[in-house]
Amino acid sequence: MADDLTFAGLVRDHWDAVYRLLQSLTGDVHDTEDLAQETFLRAWGKIKSYRPGTNLRSWLLKIASNAFLDETRRRKRSKVTPMSAEPMGGDESPGAKLEVAEMATRVREAMQELSELTRMVFHLRATEDLSFREIAQIAGTTEQAARWHMHHARTRILEILSEPPASAGGD
Repeated sequence: MADDLTFAGLVRDHWDAVYRLLQSLTGDVHDTEDLAQETFLRAWGKIKSYRPGTNLRSWLLKIASNAFLDETRRRKRSKVTPMSAEPMGGDESPGAKLEVAEMATRVREAMQELSELTRMVFHLRATEDLSFREIAQIAGTTEQAARWHMHHARTRILEILSEPPASAGGD
């Protein structure tokens, strides 16, 4: 993967995976950017503990998940709540953009109803395509528990998305 174990190489090769995990967990662009930067700073500070031959991406995702959990604990102590992310759109027609934005909002809301661990497992499997063994190592759980969290995430998200959307009309 990266024989280039420079800070720039680490960021270049793994920024997207770390960012996607944190975006999935936080649901907020600013928090994601802050935690991604924190992840790479922590990783660089611990680079001597990285064992060559092990999965560097999994090692970084574990550091990212720990940074997220640390921030979550810090916020719970200070009682700060994160803001929700803005919906992203594509180059479609205005109607299609609205539909995509509404679905994206519903998916984000569904994801936020999951526990942090379930959300993390879902993201690592669905987006990063990691094995349940790798997910278990990152999440600090067993493979069987990771499988259960993935099943629970799928089931709950599908339940939420199958519910009729809340009506925005009726001022």
